[in-house]
Amino acid sequence: MSRTYWLRLVASVPAALIVQQVLRQFVDLQIEVGSVGAFVTAIGTLYSVLTGFTVISVWQQFTDTDRAVKREARGLAELWRYVGYVEDPSGVTRARSAIERYRDEVVAKEWPAMVAGITTTAAEEEYFQMADAVNGMKVTTARDVPAWAEAVRTLGEVSDARGERAVFVTIRMPRLLRLLLYIATVTLVVGTALLGFENVIVGAVVLTFTVLVSLLVLEVIDDLDEPFGGAWAISSAPLARIRFGLRNLPAAK
Repeated sequence: MSRTYWLRLVASVPAALIVQQVLRQFVDLQIEVGSVGAFVTAIGTLYSVLTGFTVISVWQQFTDTDRAVKREARGLAELWRYVGYVEDPSGVTRARSAIERYRDEVVAKEWPAMVAGITTTAAEEEYFQMADAVNGMKVTTARDVPAWAEAVRTLGEVSDARGERAVFVTIRMPRLLRLLLYIATVTLVVGTALLGFENVIVGAVVLTFTVLVSLLVLEVIDDLDEPFGGAWAISSAPLARIRFGLRNLPAAK
């Protein structure tokens, strides 16, 4: 759990209990228990639909971002291998070095910026150098054609995955939707506080769990809405653990 969650919980639970006790002292909640119960049911239904829709939306974006990172990592590993099948030793060395530099730049410079929620182009120059190195390889034999074609295709996949990753850094849940979630949460808690529980302890327990669960839902949504930060942060491990396993083998001749 994040620090924000615990701060919200520590502040919200006592505040909700105080409101509940004040209402019990100055208002006869038993008289309107039927009306308040219907209100809480309606708000609870709206809240469940709203949070369900939001969780599914942010989870979809989270998984799309994770897939884009993994596709980029897989594409780089495949690209490194494909260029080695072209009979151009100097071109292979240049292309493989460019691929490794690009990966290192993404992990070392672009990733920390993405964690901070900043769009960065730190590895853009390395990407273009990698693309130029692949496109500039000498294709001299019939055997080179399919290998180079696969390398170019894979380069396109890396480019698409990089573009998606850059877009997902900036996409966040709309502020109006977030505001609606907060208002619905407060309304649900206040409605629960208005219920006329005969037993004070039971009322306090129900209200406490309502606050706890509602804040936990908001925490999950906030965490998923920050794909590169939080408890479920997407890691740079798929890129960092690329070992380029053929590193010590000579290029095709």
